Amino acid sequence: MLPVSTEMTEISELCRKDFNWFRRFIETETGIQIRENKYVFMYNRLFKRVKELGLKSIPEYRELLESRSKRSNEKEFLFEEIVISESSFFRYEAQFDCFREKVLPDLVENRVGMGNHVTILSMGSSRGQEIYSVAMLVNEDLSLDQRLFVRLYAVDISSRMLQEAVEAYYPDSDVKTVPPIYLDRYFIKENGGYRILPRIAGTVKFSKFNLIHENWRQFKSADVIFCRNTIIYFGDQIKRKIVKRMSSSLRRGGYLILGHSEMIDASEFGLEHLGNNIYRKGRS
Repeated sequence: MLPVSTEMTEISELCRKDFNWFRRFIETETGIQIRENKYVFMYNRLFKRVKELGLKSIPEYRELLESRSKRSNEKEFLFEEIVISESSFFRYEAQFDCFREKVLPDLVENRVGMGNHVTILSMGSSRGQEIYSVAMLVNEDLSLDQRLFVRLYAVDISSRMLQEAVEAYYPDSDVKTVPPIYLDRYFIKENGGYRILPRIAGTVKFSKFNLIHENWRQFKSADVIFCRNTIIYFGDQIKRKIVKRMSSSLRRGGYLILGHSEMIDASEFGLEHLGNNIYRKGRS
């Protein structure tokens, strides 16, 4: 916990007055809602950034964000400080089991002869663990099926997260959830950690994308969309808007895979719930 001082008390009082402004600003730019009980968390993050920039107060930091000439780069720093991005390889094992045992075979059966390509997208991809997990499974199950070409895409709002994903390097602690056979097959030991082999990392195209502001037409006709532990941070209205966009972006018979706590009304979006928060779009 940060030490309490007269200066910090004054800043805290000023920060509390500005708290709703920061909440509105973040929600407007990203769709992410900061709840009232996150005041202390946000205050600590904002105060940390204020000190890094050599500013005197949080209101002064707000003025910086309101300045159009300096706003663009600093917005991203703010979002990365406030929004906690967590991911891991093969997170929610039951979902990946279903993906391998049911989704991939279904894609092979239904896509062969219909363009012969499969598009899989990871929304809110963080440092790439999710899409690289997918890439490993795709390589295992589809590498011998020369009839299909698989395209893997991953997007995130954070340039820093995307850069780390492209580098494809992870410390030992990050690969504990990788099955040993995959660790041996798809990683190389390097500098006390592990790097994903270029032949796997190179199959993924990463790009920056804001779920509420960007044009979704580039993702039309996706076969599978992973969007796990992302929409949980949005308010109901924005959440429904994003799920509707994802459903519209899926091919008929395509799959939407959400996080375990991200329940939706499947029928509202023309989807069928298959269990494990895996949804399929109608085929007709």
